[in-house]
Amino acid sequence: MKDFKELFFATGLIPVIKIESVHMADGLASALLAGGLSVAEITFRTKAAPQVIEKIASSYKDIVVGAGTVTTKEEVDAALASGAQFIVSPGFNPSICEYCIGKNITIFPGVNNPSLVEQALSMGLNVLKFFPAEVSGGVQALNALKSVYQQVSFIPTGGIQESNIREYMSLNNVLACGGSWIVAPELIEAGKFDEIERLVKSARRAMMGFLPLVGKKGTSEAASTNAAGEDSGGGSIEIQAPSLKRTMAMLAPLGAWIIPGSEIVKGETLVSVNVAVPGIKSIIRLVQ
Repeated sequence: MKDFKELFFATGLIPVIKIESVHMADGLASALLAGGLSVAEITFRTKAAPQVIEKIASSYKDIVVGAGTVTTKEEVDAALASGAQFIVSPGFNPSICEYCIGKNITIFPGVNNPSLVEQALSMGLNVLKFFPAEVSGGVQALNALKSVYQQVSFIPTGGIQESNIREYMSLNNVLACGGSWIVAPELIEAGKFDEIERLVKSARRAMMGFLPLVGKKGTSEAASTNAAGEDSGGGSIEIQAPSLKRTMAMLAPLGAWIIPGSEIVKGETLVSVNVAVPGIKSIIRLVQ
C-alpha cells in the first residue's frame, strides 16, 4: 500500500468534495492547484464520483485523488477502476478494510473512540480518519488519544472550518484536516472556481499563519517582498507557526533551508529557527 503521510503532512488540508457533474471537474481541479492543494477526496455521495475521479486522475497528474464516503466493496471496485489512489470510509467497517488491504489499496477508516482505534491497529492501520471530529470531542479528544496511541496519526474531518483549523494543526498527532467548506457543492455547481481558489488560499493562510506560493520556476511568488508586500531589502520576518516541522514541509517546494546554528531548542522541542528562501532577501524566523 502507498504511504501518503509525507504528502498529507505537507499539504495539511484535504478537500472533501461532493460534485454532481464531471463537466465541473476541470474547473475544480484547476482551482485546487491554483490555491496550492495537490490532494482531492471525491466522495461517493453522487453518481458522478467515478467519472470525476477518472477525469482528475487522468488529466491532472499533480493531484493525488482518492475516493471518500466509501461504504461498500462495489464502491471500492468502482473507485479503483476510476483511478483512485486511496479510499476513505466514514466509519470502521472491518470487511471494507480487509477488502482494501487485500487489494493493496490504502484505506483511511473513520474512528472516534479508543475501541475503534484499537480495532484499526489490530489490522495494521495507523492513519485514521477522526469523524465526525467536532461532535466527537474535537481537539480535546485528539489530545486525549495522543497520550495513549502515540503511533497513530489522525485526519480529523467534520466541523473543521477556517476558524478552528489552526488549533487542529497544532496537534502533533494530526496528519491533515479534511474540509468541505472550501469546496462547497453550491460553489462547484455554480462554477465559482475563483471563489474556491480564494477559500483554499484563505484556509491555508489561516492554517499556518502565512501562505507559501510557488512560482513557475519553483521560486517564491513573493520574492523581494516582505509580509506587507513591500521591498524588504534584507532584515527578517518573524512568523509564529503552530508546528515548525509542518511549516518546513510546506516551505520545502520553495527550496527553503534552515540556517545552521539558528535553532533554539527547549527541552527536546525545537521552538525557533531561521529559514532562508531563494528569491526572498529577508530571513524568515519561525517561532512555535
